[in-house]
Amino acid sequence: RDEGPPKEIQDVRDNSMDGEYWEALTQIIPKKTLKLWDALGAALSKYHKVLTRRSELFSEAATLQRQNS
Repeated sequence: RDEGPPKEIQDVRDNSMDGEYWEALTQIIPKKTLKLWDALGAALSKYHKVLTRRSELFSEAATLQRQNS
């Protein structure tokens, strides 16, 4: 059986810098930006609660208006 040309030996990848690479990726977003995003997330959560409560009150007011009509 003809297997064609012999397969070349694959180069072994040098993984000695992998740790540094992955560690650098954990620092890709500055801490200042992460703190800002956390603050924005907290503010948006509070805003969502306000909007949800406002929606509930609006529905309640609409129901009262119908009852008073």
